[in-house]
Amino acid sequence: MANVITCFRLTLVFIVIAIALYAEPTWQLMNAPFFVVIILLDGFDGIIARARKETSLFGAVFDIAADRIIEMSLWILLVKLNQISIWVGLIFVTRGILVDSLRYPHQACGEMPFSIMQTTLGRFLVSSRTMRFLYGLIKLLTFTWLLFFIPASSLWPHTTTIEWAQHYSINSALIYITLCLCLLRGIPVILEAIFIQTFDK
Repeated sequence: MANVITCFRLTLVFIVIAIALYAEPTWQLMNAPFFVVIILLDGFDGIIARARKETSLFGAVFDIAADRIIEMSLWILLVKLNQISIWVGLIFVTRGILVDSLRYPHQACGEMPFSIMQTTLGRFLVSSRTMRFLYGLIKLLTFTWLLFFIPASSLWPHTTTIEWAQHYSINSALIYITLCLCLLRGIPVILEAIFIQTFDK
């Protein structure tokens, strides 16, 4: 059941992308609430898996893969729509691919993705519920705001220049806070993979 929910989340994000690219601005207003549903389902599938005792390595890896596809797809969409620099998008994509690649050998040995961190700081930044919730919350705020802002700027073009300047400031603040948290949670995985694996040999 949890994996079905994950598949639905993946389907929904591609609907969001199609609406953002091809639909009229009025229809694009649906994208912000759609993304809220995607985020809520991300937490719901884990609850369902634990309640039905369906937790598994495959389920955990599939859920993370879905999260990565959803996140990367939306950053690429924002690059396409000129909402962020291509360099910002590339940082998110590079971080995601690198971290998941470094986790793969552990997953191949049957270890759960969030259980591989060995240092206390690494476990807090990468695996703790606090940091995972914080990163999920800031992504929710960032993508929801931007998915609303894109059609809003077309539907209400007569908003004053000062108000638009404030909106763009919010855009930048949310994007760079998300970027900092993304790197803060990715760097420990990279450092542990490099240094701990080196010293273990």
